[in-house]
Amino acid sequence: MRRVHQTRGMRAWSIVGGAVALGVGVAAVTVGADDISPGKPGGDQIAREKPADDKPSDDKPAGEKPAADTATVDRGPFESAVVAKGAFEPVEHVVVEFRPEAWSQPLEIVRVVTHGSRVNAGDPLVEFDTKKLDRAIEDLKVELAAAANALEIARRELPAAEALHPLEMADAERQAKIAAEDLARFLTIDRPLEEESARFSLRSAEERLKYAREELRQLEAMYKDKDLTEETEEMILQRTRFDVTQAEFSLKRVAEAMEQELLLDLPRREIEVRRGAERAGLSLEKLRATLPLQLAQKKAALVKQEHERAESLRRLQELEADRAAATVRAPRGGMVYLGRLRDGAWTTGAVAAKAVVGQPAPPTELDFTVFDPDRLQFRARIEEKDLHLIPAGLAGRVEPTGYPEADVPVTLAPLVPVPREGAIDAVFAVAAKDGMPKLLPGMSGGVRCVVAKRPEALTVPSAAVFRDDDGSRHVFLVAADGKAVKRGVKAGLTSGGRTEILEGVAAGDRVRTSKP
Repeated sequence: MRRVHQTRGMRAWSIVGGAVALGVGVAAVTVGADDISPGKPGGDQIAREKPADDKPSDDKPAGEKPAADTATVDRGPFESAVVAKGAFEPVEHVVVEFRPEAWSQPLEIVRVVTHGSRVNAGDPLVEFDTKKLDRAIEDLKVELAAAANALEIARRELPAAEALHPLEMADAERQAKIAAEDLARFLTIDRPLEEESARFSLRSAEERLKYAREELRQLEAMYKDKDLTEETEEMILQRTRFDVTQAEFSLKRVAEAMEQELLLDLPRREIEVRRGAERAGLSLEKLRATLPLQLAQKKAALVKQEHERAESLRRLQELEADRAAATVRAPRGGMVYLGRLRDGAWTTGAVAAKAVVGQPAPPTELDFTVFDPDRLQFRARIEEKDLHLIPAGLAGRVEPTGYPEADVPVTLAPLVPVPREGAIDAVFAVAAKDGMPKLLPGMSGGVRCVVAKRPEALTVPSAAVFRDDDGSRHVFLVAADGKAVKRGVKAGLTSGGRTEILEGVAAGDRVRTSKP
């Protein structure tokens, strides 16, 4: 979505992503009036004070040179000023940015405004090719249609699963009961009966063999007493002999079958019956443990599907909103800069490298600032040590770097003394002036504010002023005999290596610049 951030006055650069302040160097120097050099090219209007030459006092012979660590109290013009570097910025501005809610891929630029252009409210700043975005919207609509059917199926399956739950549990319990009953019957009835049946079959075979042999013996005895064996009788004997052979073979087969039944088949059947009962019991326990979980899983899956559908619908709305905002328009009329002011520097270069027609660019990396170029202010960084010297309303002048001969009057706005890296942001209101060159945001310059100006002031080198433990100040006067005498003084401002003395010394006095 397109976001617009409008700021005004001292809060002109409070932008999403961090506070913005000009990171310019500050030179805060107090100077002597004779050494002010306004109008030096380059914008670094640094004032320096010439150190006063130690003049010989009137009561000393001509040609006598003072000691190396002494200086003279001078009377003359004295000025203290604060000098700092900074840059011009708009009083009011609007940062326009395209921050898609759902789309995160680069988009090809179809049209983009040029840096420094004039625009009216509603004019397009950047327009993207939305083919990829349109395709993503259509794909998501298809996914939503398929997901809607799956969700409806899940909604209908859940009541059926809840109804089947007790039936499946009852079936498992019945199967486990049947398996247990089958095992008990096999162990108590079926296996003993099978064993008995196998043994009885063996006995029956033995008896049949016995009967066949006896019958053959009797026939052979009966036919042996006759001299002639009739053909019929021979056939009967032959058949009886085969019956004996058959009974012998049947006995062998029955014996083998009984052995297999008793040693193999019945133990194997017992194993299978036991395992069937165990499986049925385990299946019952498994259903008891998992059926409620399966039912809960189906409910959770349904909730998940509903959540995913809600998220997909939300994403569709966001993509459609991104599509509608793919053409970023100016919220107000004015001048447009590519980028924004961040930590004292415009991000124009980084944005301009990406704001190229026909080039894919991440939409989130294209920012535009719209402002009124006729309303400017000057922002500088004032060192903390000079904070006590700059009250609100302090007047000064800015020398633009690009127009070293220009003199732009400014007035310090109320300060918010929040330090950062040993300096404070100071904003100066720029006053309109006839003949002033056309200034634009981003132009640099140097500001100079006179804090105090004395036509006649007593000053000494700052090295000659010492501080006691209680905070009071003193100097060491050089007496006529050359001895140093401690003298309390009331100090004023310090500028250019010299300190103003309000009370305690007179012009022409000599003081030491080091402790005796």
